[in-house]
This record gives sequence, C-alpha cells and structure tokens, in this order.
Amino acid sequence: MGLVNLILGAIAAFLISTGIKKDPNLNNDKGNVSIQAPHELVRPRMDFDLLKEKAKKLLETPFVEIKSHTSKELASLPYDRYKNIRFLTERSLWRSEGNEFQIQFMPPGHLYNYSVNLNELIGSYYSRIPFLEEYFDWSEVGNIKLSPEIGHTGFKIHYPINTNEHTDEFAVFQGATYFRVVSKGQFYGLSARGISINTGMPNVQEEFPVFKEFWIQKPSGFDSKIRVFALMDGKSITGAYLFEITPGETSKSVVTAEIYLRRPVEKLGIAPLTSMFWYGENSQIPQGQAYPEVHDSDGLQFQTENGEVYWRPIDNPKKPNIHAIDLENPKGFGLVQRDRDFASYEDTNMKYQLRPSAWVEPESSLGKGQLHLFRFPTKQDSDDNVTLFWVPTNVPEVGEPYHINYTISWNVSPPRKLGYVVATRTNYGKDGERQFLIDFKGDKLQSYTEENLPTPVVESWNEPTEVSNVSIIKIPETEKFRLSFQIPPKVGSKPTELKAYLKDKEDVISEIWITTWDNAN
Repeated sequence: MGLVNLILGAIAAFLISTGIKKDPNLNNDKGNVSIQAPHELVRPRMDFDLLKEKAKKLLETPFVEIKSHTSKELASLPYDRYKNIRFLTERSLWRSEGNEFQIQFMPPGHLYNYSVNLNELIGSYYSRIPFLEEYFDWSEVGNIKLSPEIGHTGFKIHYPINTNEHTDEFAVFQGATYFRVVSKGQFYGLSARGISINTGMPNVQEEFPVFKEFWIQKPSGFDSKIRVFALMDGKSITGAYLFEITPGETSKSVVTAEIYLRRPVEKLGIAPLTSMFWYGENSQIPQGQAYPEVHDSDGLQFQTENGEVYWRPIDNPKKPNIHAIDLENPKGFGLVQRDRDFASYEDTNMKYQLRPSAWVEPESSLGKGQLHLFRFPTKQDSDDNVTLFWVPTNVPEVGEPYHINYTISWNVSPPRKLGYVVATRTNYGKDGERQFLIDFKGDKLQSYTEENLPTPVVESWNEPTEVSNVSIIKIPETEKFRLSFQIPPKVGSKPTELKAYLKDKEDVISEIWITTWDNAN
C-alpha cells in the first residue's frame, strides 16, 4: 500500500474552484486544444467494442513497465511546489465553444513521472491531444528543463456544478487507475480505482495497473454527462473501461469494464475505494493535534441481498488488518462520511464535513464473494490508509473476459427509515472492561420515549466473549438513543466479531452495527 499512500497523499484534498467564465461568444484561438485533423488524413475510430479489442490485443505481448519521462527536477518537486504548475484556464478544451464541460490537463512532476496518452473523441473519431508546455504557467517552479518525451499525466473535468456563473472542477483522473468525483458543494476526499490486485496481502506485493490511454468524448450542448474511455494495462491484467459521469446534487459515475487476466492473481479487487481515517470520536486525539476528528470516511456501510443494512465504524488500527465479510449478491456497499457536523472537525481549511461518500451499486448480481475492508496504521492525514473492495469467489480464467458494471454515487444518505448509527465511542470501565457507546437516530425511533424504549441486542460470534451491562437510554438533549455494553479486558486468542442493533418485539428497527475486536485494539 506504500505507493497508494504516496499517490493519493499528494493529491489536493479539496475542490479547486477555477472561476472559468462560460462565454459562448469567445473567439476561437490557436491556444484552444480542440484538435482538428487535416482532411487528407483518415481519423481513427473508437467505441467500447474497439477498446475491448485493444485490451485483448495487449495479452499477446508481455507487459512493458511505463518508464519515467520527467526530469529529476520535476520528480523532486514537493507537492506544495508541484501544485503551483498552473494550467492556463483559457487553454481548456472546449472552452472557446461555450461547452458546459471543459477539460484541463495535468502536468508532470512530483510523483506523476510517467505520461499517458489523451485523445479527443468527437462522435466515433478521435485525435491525439498533444502536450504543449505553453498551456501551463511554470513561473512558480523556476526554470525547469522539459524532456522531449514529456506528456500529460492526467486530466480534470470542469462543469458549472455549483453555480451557473462559472465552472468548477468535479472529477479528476491521475495516477495508476485512480479517479475522484465530487457532488455539488463538496470538497475532494476519498478516491476510486479501476481495479485492485493483491491489496492488503502480507507476503504478496500489491500491483498497480495503469490507465495508459484515455479517449474523452466531447458532449453535445444538451448532454448532462460526459463519457471517458480508458485502456488499462498491468503486469497481471488488462482492461477496457467506460466511465459515464453525471455531475449534480449527487454526482454519479457509471463504470462499465471488461478485464482480462494475463496471469493468475492472489486477490482480485472489484470496485475499490480508498480513503483516510486518522482519528475520530472512537479514538483518542493524538498529542499535539488541535482538531477533534480527522477523517475522509467514518464508516463502511453495506446492504445485503435481503435488504439488511450494516454499519461498521472505521478506526485506525495498531497493525495492518483486513475485515472480510462473506456476502452473496450485495445490493450496495461504500465508504461513507456520515458525520456532517462542522463542530466534529472544526477545520476551516480541510472541511472534512464536506467530503463525499462513495456508494457502489452493482448493475447485475455479484454472486458469492467477500467484502474486504483493509486498514493500516497511520500517524498523519496524508496517508490513505483505508481500502474497500469486492473479492469475487469465482475469478476469471486467464485470458477470459470478465464483465464489470456498477454505479458510484458520490453522496449517500443514512437509512433514515431505520435507526442509524451517528457515533461510536469506547472507553474503559473501572475494572478494565472495554465499554462501547453506540448512538442511533432515525425516523423509526421518533415514537419511542424514555418510558417506552426499544430493545437493545448485542451479540458476539467467531470468538464468543461475555457481553455485559447491555442497556439503552434516550438522551433528552437530542433525538439520539444510546446503546451501551461492556466486554472483558481480554477477549479470546482470535478477534471477536461484535454485532449490535435495536428491536421492537421481533422486528429489527435499526441498521446493524458491527466491528471486530481483539486484544491488539
């Protein structure tokens, strides 16, 4: 996961508002990056079927590692200097035509030391987008020599998502197969990936395939979404990807892919999400830190085939850890930033309360598999130390096509018809017992009073342990109901799984809180 941390820790954790004016009367100038091929040339075609053929063709030759094309000066730039290489907004693709979607290109430097091919796709035909250093303002980084092979390292998509007065960046593709999207009024937080290979395995090196080429399809004046085609290549896998991204109150990205294994892999991760959790209400504030909580996501939420909703709070472990959950045909899963109260963070710059959640909904049944939540310890907010992904039981054979289709909603509301978890806290009892305090809210709970309370249920399994002092109270100052219980100071030799929820007679009226606890916690 080291490379993940480097790649994602370097990306700005906030939405960059560019203030690009939408002016359809702007004259076309030679600086605009709309590519027009000479009439005598036959422009190549691209669609998803052709892209799949390209991905299959890659299987015929050994994988070739992409070589660095940046200078030592660019590669050594710290992020604070790299971000000062500014793309000139007047050079944005489609800007001069008044298109609501506009594209800006990402320069080389810092960790982004290899180039990717970018193409403008108009209808079914495309043209290469050249890298031109005059599209960037390099003045803030000094006199840096650029090599002839230098190229783009990614791109940003702009749209008037927050106001009709100008466009804002709402999506970015840069680094391996990473991409980020935000909804209206949000700031960048967690990321998605096209695929994960051997993530979280202790004795097997994780692989990072790359999107080596993109085709960005020009939307019409009436389109509310933009389509991006991407060709993936890696040591163990190739693939064809189509992203259909719709910005809005809840931005959505529909991912359609066909992947092919070059060789068997230990763990294939589908629809991976990557986030950061340093500390929250369920952990101590590190010494010297001024803010009460620092995290991009505070929980894993998933829904089973029969409609049960589960919530697992994220924590910062003392050692790398994978929580594997057996499921069949889950309806959805995601990493969620549920706490939206500014008072929980108090950080006026990072605005963690405005970070997006990401909710994955499969377009077809996933079958049997496991949901893997991988976490490793961190002592800083620049480490993306949380990854969630689906591991199918039936993996594809080498060379056989494997189809993927799901939608990511970059926002998700809690299941308000049920009681839902708003906070998890832990502390120590007088004899060293571990106490859990779980706060629930939700429409389903509003009819209950201090005299008429729902029934709390707490269970342990896998490594059964004694659960004591189970109780529930209604907190008069709020609309919350607090379920509390204790477990012994020492649990068994294996981690124990804990489950808690609320019932009314035989009806479950809340989502199901789960966690894994062991003596290392």
